[in-house]
Amino acid sequence: MAEFPEEVVKKAFGASDGRCECLLVEHGHSYNSMCMRVLDWNKRGQSFKAPDGEKGWEAHFIVSPENGGKTTQENCEILCWDCYCKKNKKIKKFNSSFLILF
Repeated sequence: MAEFPEEVVKKAFGASDGRCECLLVEHGHSYNSMCMRVLDWNKRGQSFKAPDGEKGWEAHFIVSPENGGKTTQENCEILCWDCYCKKNKKIKKFNSSFLILF
C-alpha cells in the first residue's frame, strides 16, 4: 500500500492551513461546502476522540495509486478523521459498483 512521504504530508498540511480540505457536499458541510475543521498536527491517524473531544486526521490520495495517483503534494488532501472515513466508504462502495451517497 502506497503512503505519502512525511515531507509531502508536511507540505500538504501547511498548504491546507491545518484544516480539513473535504469538498463533498453530501457530507453536509456548512461553510461554502467545505469542512474546514481545524486540525492538530500531532493527531495524525488518531481515530478515537481525545480528551479534548477532537479526533485526528489523515492524508488522503485524491487519485488512488491503483488508478495511477502519485505520492505528490498535488495528489494529497488533508482530511479530518470523519471525512476521511466517509470518503473511504464511498470509494469502497464505488469500487464494488455500489455508489451510495452520504
